[in-house]
Amino acid sequence: MPMKIGIVSNSKSCLALLFQLNNFNRGGVSLYLGSTADPGVNKAEVMSFCYSNHIAIHVEEQKEELYQWQQLFEPDIIFITGYGNKIDTSNLKGVPRGVYNIHFGKLPEFRGPSPVFWQLKKGMPDLVLTIHELSDKFDGGPIVWEQKIKNEDYHSYNYVNQLFSELQVKAVVELLQQIGDRKTLNKIVQDEGKAAYYKRPELANVMINWELMDANEIINLVKACNSWNNGAITLLNGFELKIMDANIVAGKKAGQSGGTITLSVNGFFVDCIKGAVISVNFFDFNQNFAPGRYAGFYGIKTGQKFTNNLDSIFK
Repeated sequence: MPMKIGIVSNSKSCLALLFQLNNFNRGGVSLYLGSTADPGVNKAEVMSFCYSNHIAIHVEEQKEELYQWQQLFEPDIIFITGYGNKIDTSNLKGVPRGVYNIHFGKLPEFRGPSPVFWQLKKGMPDLVLTIHELSDKFDGGPIVWEQKIKNEDYHSYNYVNQLFSELQVKAVVELLQQIGDRKTLNKIVQDEGKAAYYKRPELANVMINWELMDANEIINLVKACNSWNNGAITLLNGFELKIMDANIVAGKKAGQSGGTITLSVNGFFVDCIKGAVISVNFFDFNQNFAPGRYAGFYGIKTGQKFTNNLDSIFK
């Protein structure tokens, strides 16, 4: 049975989902495009995509317009993906097949607006995409679909978001098939005892603390900061340097305290706590992107030490 499907988003992650649903759903698809301050979201690009694919679209000016859009379009089901505003579920009770939120993280352990960042930063062995019923509790409704992928060494923030943008298509299609076949969805109530909320990353969350973070934690942070932040931040002589790519050097032992730099013909190395050494393969210094082997040309020297003094950034 064809269904009218509503998609609510302010992220480009919705495009693959829109394309799939528009091609294979006979009931019609409509996008409610939320407002956002994210410079990476090109509103004109999303609108052009919808117009060229004959997808109905409403562009938000005020967040209250969401409820008017729902009343006018009258979707049978709504999926929310990457929408930042708090939704009053009492105003969306007239959606016959329900309202579901697509969350790029494991629930209830990674509630909040940036779950991919926190899963990568914490070095979780698996990364999880979850779909749950929308509820008054933020990211708190019963789970109806979940799938995990292995956290690979080559994964970065942007890459994982792209993977999940594609994986959500599979998830929504499977749920629509179950609903269309009138099958009862398996709903799992979230365990509030495991619940944790993480806010959007701030400056302190993307900075390397050489005194407390070991090599694995530093590598995880680099992955979590690429490429939206151009890497994990550290300070050298009061200037910001971003490590964009790094790896732990097997068999090499640190000879000095965490954050101490060594340059050689083989590259750009930094000692870490617990005796490990990382190789900085690519970095951003004063908005210059450079391979680690060229660090010496940017005034970086053996024996210098990275610091964690946030105050120096604002002097």
